[in-house]
Amino acid sequence: MDKFLIKLNVGQPSSSFSRPSASSQINPEIQRETHSSPHLELNLESLEVDPKERLPISSYGPNIRDEVRRYYIQMGPCKPIGHVFPKTKFGNKMRQFCPTWFKGPYSQRLEYSIKADAAFCLCCYLFKNELESRGNGGDAFTKDGFRGWNKAVERLKAHVGDVNNIYHKCFNRMHDLKNQRQSILSSFDKQSEKVKSDYRMRLKASIDVARFLLRWDFHFVDMMKVKILNIKALFLNFWNGMAICIRM
Repeated sequence: MDKFLIKLNVGQPSSSFSRPSASSQINPEIQRETHSSPHLELNLESLEVDPKERLPISSYGPNIRDEVRRYYIQMGPCKPIGHVFPKTKFGNKMRQFCPTWFKGPYSQRLEYSIKADAAFCLCCYLFKNELESRGNGGDAFTKDGFRGWNKAVERLKAHVGDVNNIYHKCFNRMHDLKNQRQSILSSFDKQSEKVKSDYRMRLKASIDVARFLLRWDFHFVDMMKVKILNIKALFLNFWNGMAICIRM
């Protein structure tokens, strides 16, 4: 568990990784195991990729669970490319995980663990802990993994179930969290462009006002009070006129 956490020197910034980090919110049991200190940060890049190696989502504090979830959603399901899936004997036949299952209706959530030679469900891993009280779907695709390859197709269908199944609730939550993230980033980008545009207009207007005053031999400092007041009034009137032109 120590590799999930990075000790920070008090008073010094952390530069060990570039991704946004969250303050440690690990449960007390996990903290005791890792000899945690008050100055710890969660290193998202060190989170386990293999489904069998991951910590349960419930091990993370409520304040950082969504950040962990977003990281795994961004990474996508664990789908080993080029892996030679081992065969297991079922009766008189040898069966194995079929990589074509990664495509089609299971493409967004089906995962495979090389260590356990088992299949897992990404959306159920991310959200099932919060929905178990509404119907337990078992641990086959979340904790233990499924490896009954002789009945894989029917078990995958049964895991999805009808629209009221816990799988659909988990999948919808994963989809909502993903869209929420994209919506926030999109809104931020649009707002940033608007702020930049408004700033450029204000800067250009200020430069035009300054040029106008200098052209008429008006200065901004070292003037008599009366003249300063007149210049202020002229400056504000000119600025208001520019603002009206900008809004038109």
